Amino acid sequence: MNNTARDRLATLLANGVEKGSFSAGRTAPTNDLHLEVQGVGTIQLPVPQVQARQLCAISRPARYGQGEHTLFDKRVRDTWEVPKSRVKIDKRRWNQTLGPVLDQLTSALGFPEGSQLRAEFHSMLVYAPGQFFLPHQDSEKDDAMVGSLVVGLPSAFTGGALEIHQGAETATYRGSKKSLSFVGFFSDCRHQVRPVTSGYRVVLTYDLLIVSKTRQPPGEVNSELIDKLAGCLGEHFGTADAPEHLVYLLDHQYTPRALSWSRLKGLDDRSATLLEAAAERADCEVVLALVDVHETWSTDWSEPPSRWYRHSDYGDDDEDEDDDDEYDVQELIESEITLNAWIDLSGSSESDLSLSVGDDEVCTSTPSDDLEPYSSEHEGYLGNWGNTLDRWYHRGAIVLWPRHRAFIVRAQASPGWALDTLITQIHTGDLEGARNMAAALAPFWDREVTRAQSPDLITNALSVGLLITEPELAAMLLRPFHLEMLSHTDAKTLSALAESYGEAWMSALVTQWSLERRSYYPSTGKNTATWIAELPQLCDALAHTGGSGVGVARLLLIAAKSWTRESIESTLKESSPSRRRQHLSDLGVPVAGVLQGAALVSADAVSDELIGLVCSGGDRMLDCAIAVLRAAPPAEWETTGLELVKAHVRYTLTDLLALSQRRDDDWSIPLPPGCTCELCSKLSTFLVDPTQTQLEWPLRQDGRAHVHHRIDASELPVTHQTRRTGRPYTLILTKTDALFEREHEERQRFETELAWLDGSSWVNDAE
Repeated sequence: MNNTARDRLATLLANGVEKGSFSAGRTAPTNDLHLEVQGVGTIQLPVPQVQARQLCAISRPARYGQGEHTLFDKRVRDTWEVPKSRVKIDKRRWNQTLGPVLDQLTSALGFPEGSQLRAEFHSMLVYAPGQFFLPHQDSEKDDAMVGSLVVGLPSAFTGGALEIHQGAETATYRGSKKSLSFVGFFSDCRHQVRPVTSGYRVVLTYDLLIVSKTRQPPGEVNSELIDKLAGCLGEHFGTADAPEHLVYLLDHQYTPRALSWSRLKGLDDRSATLLEAAAERADCEVVLALVDVHETWSTDWSEPPSRWYRHSDYGDDDEDEDDDDEYDVQELIESEITLNAWIDLSGSSESDLSLSVGDDEVCTSTPSDDLEPYSSEHEGYLGNWGNTLDRWYHRGAIVLWPRHRAFIVRAQASPGWALDTLITQIHTGDLEGARNMAAALAPFWDREVTRAQSPDLITNALSVGLLITEPELAAMLLRPFHLEMLSHTDAKTLSALAESYGEAWMSALVTQWSLERRSYYPSTGKNTATWIAELPQLCDALAHTGGSGVGVARLLLIAAKSWTRESIESTLKESSPSRRRQHLSDLGVPVAGVLQGAALVSADAVSDELIGLVCSGGDRMLDCAIAVLRAAPPAEWETTGLELVKAHVRYTLTDLLALSQRRDDDWSIPLPPGCTCELCSKLSTFLVDPTQTQLEWPLRQDGRAHVHHRIDASELPVTHQTRRTGRPYTLILTKTDALFEREHEERQRFETELAWLDGSSWVNDAE
């Protein structure tokens, strides 16, 4: 038995709210429906079979949506669709019947008194014998769409039942031979049309839109029930170690654009009204949220079952999913719940968030496993893992928290909102209040900023750091960010921060940003190399701020130089010559960026160290040095120190081209440094022999694998094959003509680079 306050709250809502149905059916006479179809004429009611066949003749096969695509597949949807342009309905007469039916459906579906639904015509469908539509879910293509309406025209047919599913419940609707049949249902309900066995099923389909909705004032609902709910909230949040939130999961799914207090469906609306009133009495804030639920269950099935499509009538997102009915689902292993968006009572929304909540913060009157998942995936036995079934659900939720914790809760959900709030607080003159609020962020700020970084987040954080005029708080707010998020637009604030807090403070911050470096930043789309290539713009902007801007630029250049040096040293350890050359070439652009930035702020020590590194080690850095020269305009070579690099490259290329070319009978190949074991020693002896082109070498499997690795890792022009006779097998090594081809291509490359260098020098001299 559940005894927690949140579980009692869910029970109170389940028992204290009258449920509306997820679907409802009505019938009506045919008098007011005057329907004409171009090419067929006035449709008789009931529809005779001869006219139904005429409708099929002028129709087209109906399609269905899957993901971003609209597909035609008779295995999924087999029905005829009359083009909408051919259908004409006398709306004035038809509304005399449709209007009252919509009023009845509005009440039956649980919308509060005063709400109004509008039906927008979508399509006319004809199901011939054998035709059907597999289980699918309608997408909400309009923000105000909450459901679908199917109007069955009277006709003689068997089969073709419309089955609508909501969780464990199923409602089945069959047509009428003499009357119009109306079936309304929420758009997040899965439904299907069973195969027609005889005759023709003819229907009109509509989108149901909520056009007006009167939310019942909280004071007019059950006061005793509200008191009990408020008591549960007080108990839930009443302890020292109380959870931050209470998340009540609603029964229906909502798309981000359709999420609204005014468009909640059925029971969800009544639960929201009660919780809004209870929140007021318990001094809590309340928001409407979108929630993703991920559950992992144990199963006793080791093979994946057949799969079925998840469909959408209108071409929006849908996915394949497993049929869970083929599993014996046993125990819930774990669940993960994430808030993805919320809307407060004023209608203000926060969509840029991803906040995980714990199990001790969540309750619901309808468990997720009673609902239909939008996706599921089964895993058989994997090592120490048993059979598991993962299910994913989209649900609406009501989220509450104590009003005195509002800033902390909202800040955790959206660091961007927190920064905006601090700026507003400071601009209104409450600096001390802003400092207290900023200090309250410390326990979770690093984690939430790391999770939620966006391009403008660091810009606002820099502004708050400056306005807060407190070095420790400023450092805390700025600590979780990364160098790669800075741009030239931040130059003025960076300079002002250094001026306000001092060079030592800024140096420590830049060091921290360097430690927080990652290889790729989704929020900016920049890796470190790209950011360094653009660093000259930031250095130039900093230099123009005056004051401490130059000092900040030099700190950033030192950090960029350190990354560049580490990258070069790491690349030089790469065993693959082709990858080593490519990586060294790729580093040319960031190296040039550092040198260009250093020239702008006279960071001579940075330039000297980096130029010395690029010009070190003979020809081992040649590819990088050439790439650096190509990355910078020749007109900038002198100011950036690249004239020294140019001289080094010319000297190195000239020396390499002066070496005598390999003779046609010289098959010697040096083995790059590495392992010095006995096998590698024998391999080296064979390779450096200028006359021996083949070696037959009896070796055990582990020995052959080691030799293979040395040859392949160093990309040597040597093939290796195994003769699988005798014991041990014989490894056959053969030198190939690629030895000569590679050296010829390399020599041509050296000549090309030297010619370009001389031409660039001429252009530079002319300028």
